[in-house]
Formats: sequence, structure tokens, C-alpha cells
Amino acid sequence: MTTTISVSWVSVNNDPYERHKDGSYIERDGEKTPGPTLEFLFNSASPAQRSKKHYVFVRRPKTSETGGRRVQPREADVAEELLKAIAEQKGAPEVKVIWWDTDAPPTDHRELFLFTSRALTSIRRENPRANIVVNISPGTPAAQTVMLLALQARMAGDDVRAFHGTPRDKRRGPSDAVREVPWNLLAELAATATEDDDAGSRPAAWSIDHARSQRLRDVATLVRQYAGVPFPVLIMGARGTGKTEIARRLRDGFREWTAQPASGWDFHLNCAEFRGDANMLRSALFGHTKGAHSQALKDEAGLLEKAADDCVFLDEIHWMDPQAQGLLLVALQRNGSIRRIGGDKSTPSKFRLVAATNQPRNILREKLTPDFLDRVSDLVIELPDLRDCRDDLGDIWRSVVRRACEELVQRDPARALGSGKSAGRVDDFVAEFQPHHAKIEKAITTMRLAGNFRDLEKLARRLLVGGLARGRFLSLKDDLVRAELERLRKEERQDAEQGAGPATSLVDELPTVARCEEYLREVREAGTVLRAPDAVEEWERRLLMAALEVGGSGAKAAELLGMRPRTFTDQLNKRTRRE
Repeated sequence: MTTTISVSWVSVNNDPYERHKDGSYIERDGEKTPGPTLEFLFNSASPAQRSKKHYVFVRRPKTSETGGRRVQPREADVAEELLKAIAEQKGAPEVKVIWWDTDAPPTDHRELFLFTSRALTSIRRENPRANIVVNISPGTPAAQTVMLLALQARMAGDDVRAFHGTPRDKRRGPSDAVREVPWNLLAELAATATEDDDAGSRPAAWSIDHARSQRLRDVATLVRQYAGVPFPVLIMGARGTGKTEIARRLRDGFREWTAQPASGWDFHLNCAEFRGDANMLRSALFGHTKGAHSQALKDEAGLLEKAADDCVFLDEIHWMDPQAQGLLLVALQRNGSIRRIGGDKSTPSKFRLVAATNQPRNILREKLTPDFLDRVSDLVIELPDLRDCRDDLGDIWRSVVRRACEELVQRDPARALGSGKSAGRVDDFVAEFQPHHAKIEKAITTMRLAGNFRDLEKLARRLLVGGLARGRFLSLKDDLVRAELERLRKEERQDAEQGAGPATSLVDELPTVARCEEYLREVREAGTVLRAPDAVEEWERRLLMAALEVGGSGAKAAELLGMRPRTFTDQLNKRTRRE
């Protein structure tokens, strides 16, 4: 599971226990009251309670300072007492002091920011995959403000949560010892409704839980049924149908069922990354001992071992080599017990496997061994193409638009800070799409959408890029919308033609199903009708005439087409008389 580490300043006035103004501890009924750091680390309601390592920031003046209180006047003295108090606690984490050696006052925002930024960067470098929880309560008001600014600047990366302690007289109950503080302030600002907005009118993001189409409702039912059981699940669906999202929902349900807290998910792997390098795939999954192969320079745990008691997501599982399939099959049969490549010791893991593929069953039977396929497909979820879920296309399109706008603002927060009171915010971007939704939704219902969600995401991003071509304010014109819709149609036609492959017979030269679909949609939009019998008869007439030309006689022509001579003559006469 992912490691959690914690960070805070030392509290001069209240660490390790609450103090009087002269620095002596406050005692109530002979008991000292834990200060903010002890509360943060050891209160059962705190996210830092399971922290493996705690970093404490301490200011240490280069020159001695005069004045101060009677007991433990220096911050370093308080830090020393805090380390002793932490060590006395059961399950205490490792503690590392990060010294700020400076003569700058603790209210100097610039110097505070330089120190805090460097310290957080160093912590993230030492713990690249850990979840970081920060207690902003200790320290001066300047230190608290700077901590939030450094987090906003991503000095500690993204897997960070910030908290502040709740005063005892303000707590709503035992679980209210700390409260989370939103540190991504630019994102909060971008998501804030304007004074004129009705926040309640904003549509919720689409999800399969609110699907209209029966096939998607069936998927939602299966996800709920399969989420809380430990058995393998195979997700099948074409590219872009949302297999990764379904895997994430299964994992969330599994952790909820097993009473595990929500957390980031790093246990996923795309088997296609290891095509042609079977050793690396097996090592990535099972780990290896030093010297097991040429690239095994040290002992290393694999994905399955790291994912103990959690879900592992293996995408494009059809690319897994037979030997890896055999090893994974054994691990599944042994309830998650695995053995590193080159090792002789079994390690219990109890991982839950979620696999995905964009290949149909007949291809899977060729790619995967029968025993392995049987085992990983205990439970199967088949995702439909979006073109088969047209009742949901409008809601899905609007959800994709909002997600694309949020992604743009999140990656470039400056777009959320326009010159007007609401210019550039996500809601303003979304509103610019509003007049065009009906036209776009009508158009996409006539398309094949072979890329499914990816085609819609592509269209939304292209419209955003085109609408922002002249600056930071989005402007979507009808001409741009028409052009991008036609561009998507043209790409669909090209993909369909390329997908048909080289013609090897006259049947291969017939219009593809995609071309027929496209033409019939044009017929429908024009309000006309294609007389199918006439089209079929014309094809037959051309075929009969060509056979007669090549054969030179009715008998030879009939032989070319596998027909009886009399039948050929009757069919030819029937069609040529109508010319």
C-alpha cells in the first residue's frame, strides 16, 4: 500500500504540550494536554496517525537571540522536547528535523518561502510515491500562509493533503480533531460560481449510474455487483469505451467493501508496453531477485507484491506472453501468493485482479491460453460502443465538454483569472458551447464514433483550441463548429476505408458498412429515400454484363458466376429489358 508521511512546523508555544506564557506546561488534573503535533500524529481521527515518517521544520538562528520566556525559550529546545515526547508514544513514526538556519525573522515571507519550497522539494524527492499530509496549524501566521503558497506551487507534487487542528472547544465530536484545508486555491477560484450564477443549476457530470441506455444501465448493475467481491474481472470493450474508468469504479467499491480508506491508485500496468520483452513484463509483475536476468541489478518487488490487499489493473492483457500467463494463473490459484523471478520464497499478497482488453473473444482464444482465459474471465463486463447508446450521447457530450474545460483551466490556472469578474472561468467556457450543443449532438448521433469517448474528447479539445486561437477568451463560431464536425466525419471515412484493407475480390470492393451508414445518414438528413431494390438490381446487372463480356457467351458467363445457363440468360434479359 502507498506510504503516508507527514510534515509540520514545530509549535513553539504548544509543543509537545500546551504551555503557559512563560513556557511551562499547563496541567489539568495532573495531566498535560497534547499540542498540535502530538494531536496530528496520534489522534485516531487524524490522517497522519499511520504516518511512517514525520518531518518537522525548526528555525535555528545563526546568532543568539536575547529575551524570550523562562522555560525552553529557543525553538530548538522545544524541538528536542517534542522528539522525546513522540518517541514515548506507541507506534511512533520516524522523525526527521529539517533545520532552518537563518537570522531572518519568522515573519519574513520571502525567506520563509525559499526555505519551505526547498524543504518540500527535498521531501518529495526522498519519497517520490508517498502520500503527504501537512499540518499547517503550528508556526507563525506567515509560516502557515507560505506553506499553502508552496503547496499551490506544487513544491510537494500532487498527492498532498493539508489539515489544521480544531480547537477543543470548537470540535463537533471525537472525530473532529483536524479538518482538511483546500490548498489548490487557483482551482478553487476557477470552480467558484459568479455572483449571478445559480450553483444548483450546474449539471452533474454524467456517469453510468445515471445512464438512460439499457446497455449502460446493465453495465452499472454489474459494476455494483462485482465491486465487493475478490474474484477477477475481465472488462471487454472497443478503444475509448471507458475501460479504465470502470476498473477504477471496481477498485473504489472493493476498498469500500473491505473497509479500506480512499487512496491514490498506482497498481496498474499496460501489457502492451512490454511487447517483445517478456522478461521485463514478468519482472514488472512478480519482481525479481538480483541476477535473475541481465537487468536485475538488485532485489525488487513487483506490482503484485506491492498491491497486497488492493486491486491490480492489467490493461491490454491480450499482449501478455504465455509464461507470464502461467505464473499469474498459479498466483490466482494460490489466493495471491507470488514468487519473485529467480527467487524460491513465496510471498502472500492477496491482490484482486482487474483486466481489460479491446479484443473480441475469438482473438482472446488465440492470444491467451485456455486455462488462463477461463480464470481471468470469472466475471466479465462488456462495454457497448457509444453509437449503441444514443440516448446518452447528449449527456455524455456535455460532460466531456465540462471535463475538457476543467482540464484546460487546471493545466493553465491563469485562464481562471480574467479581467472581468467571471471571464475565463470553467463555467464561462462551458457556456460558450451552449448555443452549439443541439447541432453537435445531432451530428454525433449520425457518426460511427469508432474512438467512442476519445472521439468526443478530440472534438471538444479541437473546439477549445480553435475558439482560443486569438487569446484567452473563448469564442465558438458556427463556421468553426461546422468545420470541426466535417473534419471528424472525414477522418471517420478515411479510417473506414483504410480498415477495409486491399481488395482481394469484388466483394471487398463493395461499399463498406461504414460507407453505407454514412450515405444512409446523408439520405436521412436530406429527407429522401434510397430504393434498396434498385441499388441491388443495378449491382447485379453490372455483374451479369461483365461476365458476358469476359466469357464471350451465356454459357461461359454462367460458368464464371456459378449459375445455370438458363438462369443467367433469364436474369440478364430481365435486367437489360428495363434499360
